Amino acid sequence: MADFAGFSQKYFPPPSIERLTMSMHSLSFAAQVTDLPGYTDSEFLQALTWDRSAGAAMREAAEAGDVAAFCKAWQASHRPAEGGARAGIGCGERALWSLQAYPEESILGQLIIRSAGPTPRKPASGAKRPVNKPAVNWSQRVLPLVTELTSAVSSVENQPLALLAALELLDHSGCRLAPGPFFGLWRHSLSELLMWPTVIHVDPTMTADMRLVEHGEIPFAGGLVFHEIAGATNLVKSGRKVMMKELIDKTDTDGTPHAEMVPRLSLWLAPFIRATMTAERHQGSLGNDEQRQLLTNVVDRAILLCRPDGQAALTDGTRLDPLPILTAAAELFGLGLVGSTGAYLQAVRRAVAGKPPRRGRPEIATMPSSQSDWARFALLRSDWSVDADSVAITHHQPLPQLDVTALGRSLIHGDWNLKLTIGGVPVELAEEWSCVCWQSDPDADYIELQMAGPGKLRVERLVLLSRKERFLVVADSVSGVPLADASPRIRGAEGVRQRIEYESRLSLSPGMVGACDGTTREGRINGNRLKARIFPLGIPQDRVLSTPHQLSIEGNQVILKHVAEGEGLFAPLVFVWHPERTRVETTWRKLTVTENGQVVGPDAGVGYRLKLGDYQLLVTRTLKKSGHSRACLGHHTFNETVFATFDANGEIEPILMVE
Repeated sequence: MADFAGFSQKYFPPPSIERLTMSMHSLSFAAQVTDLPGYTDSEFLQALTWDRSAGAAMREAAEAGDVAAFCKAWQASHRPAEGGARAGIGCGERALWSLQAYPEESILGQLIIRSAGPTPRKPASGAKRPVNKPAVNWSQRVLPLVTELTSAVSSVENQPLALLAALELLDHSGCRLAPGPFFGLWRHSLSELLMWPTVIHVDPTMTADMRLVEHGEIPFAGGLVFHEIAGATNLVKSGRKVMMKELIDKTDTDGTPHAEMVPRLSLWLAPFIRATMTAERHQGSLGNDEQRQLLTNVVDRAILLCRPDGQAALTDGTRLDPLPILTAAAELFGLGLVGSTGAYLQAVRRAVAGKPPRRGRPEIATMPSSQSDWARFALLRSDWSVDADSVAITHHQPLPQLDVTALGRSLIHGDWNLKLTIGGVPVELAEEWSCVCWQSDPDADYIELQMAGPGKLRVERLVLLSRKERFLVVADSVSGVPLADASPRIRGAEGVRQRIEYESRLSLSPGMVGACDGTTREGRINGNRLKARIFPLGIPQDRVLSTPHQLSIEGNQVILKHVAEGEGLFAPLVFVWHPERTRVETTWRKLTVTENGQVVGPDAGVGYRLKLGDYQLLVTRTLKKSGHSRACLGHHTFNETVFATFDANGEIEPILMVE
């Protein structure tokens, strides 16, 4: 008991005569406490109001103010059954899932990591113990962390990460702590929860995942850990309500998270996974069966956004580590090797660990791609393997964001920039884009986004990802450009065709280097075990042919510029990374498009052919509809967009056609 007395005196000063004579306050979660009197340990226990679920021994010890007896009773009642759901030792390491949201608590994070390290094994019988190196048991190793957490949660400033870790440590391993450190951490964590703000104030600096932690998870988990205190049920209900509302408000019915959640998706998921685990340890649940299934679907979507290098796609610059969260979620929801996403997660973990992929497993027939109009998010993906090609795209802002993975390696990441000037006047971009076309079939995934401008002006952004041939087409289509007013001096004159100046930019991922200094206008990209080629189909291949258009790579920016006159333009780029086509001879040409035997202008319809060795690709786009079919290389079609290839006989085989 000497150790306990010393610890108590260190953290709780001896009572003054004035404080001993003050009336006792009743402490519970029934009403928020704004200020805690300076009680001694005994007085604090005596002031608590207990729930009926509290054990008799615990209540009797608290009413008597016997701190030692209370610690013994609490730890005995919270000792997990052998092999039960609460078994296992934890040092609050799951709080680290949210460390990037609270960088100011990074020192605490380092201490948690050190404390959660493996405990040294006892030396074998007969083995000599190293000189001056006494064995350190778990309690001794975790004591500095307990001391730091006790100080952090009792500080004037709220430290959510510290409180999360304290709750996790108490719930997992509180029964293993020595009485002195245990009670100090228990009392200060409870005191912090009693004064934790319950009113949600609008704070523009607080992210959605931080609001979830502070107004959802902490009340929910805290109410469960301190369920013996009166009113804890209200705390649990309050936290659950916040979390379930957030889950429903920020996800589509199929589990697709809204685009604004994607950059910090793993941070947003972390409170849900931790809270679900805490609920199960207490034989409860975070939500109903339908809400649990919705959360499982969100985890499915998040797993497919995890790259083979273990990093998350479409992050906002925050370096996230989603694997620990997703691994825990997969185990929690039973996403094993039988399921497609579970198998992919296992493959990613092996890739990150440097292990070769498993062989001999059957292919999964379900499509890995998804799209949600409501969420303003789409994932185009070739297959379920770790070396798959994929394009994740969000379009809830003026500039869509792309995250392109080729052969399992990040190729493009960031905003898909657009500058458009018509008649010398810049076109202001809309607040967001709408998805006007989505197709996913065994040959390719395709999405078309649209921004409606003034009058009949339309800008469409096209993305097509081949499932089998390792290429990507990104293009911008501008149509409906109005004619400028004619000079008032010329009676009866028609409108004047306006000049259209277009520029798009794509950002290469870190580690990728590009250049456009070859004998043709082709671009090349080189990276770690990845080579890609870029073909600007709307620009003449040979440099000897003069053109106002330009493809260039400046730093990490792939820049495409087009200049035209008339009612529209089409600016396509084709990225190819097929290992057998990175060196083959290539040609591309602009094709003639006709309608009723008459050639149509490039602002009405265009067609291009790209020849990569034996493989040939045809791309056509109608910018101005007339009600008649159009022909390109003898292929007549009413379709607005056609992507096709040619067989050995020169016959066209459609890859995808858009009406």
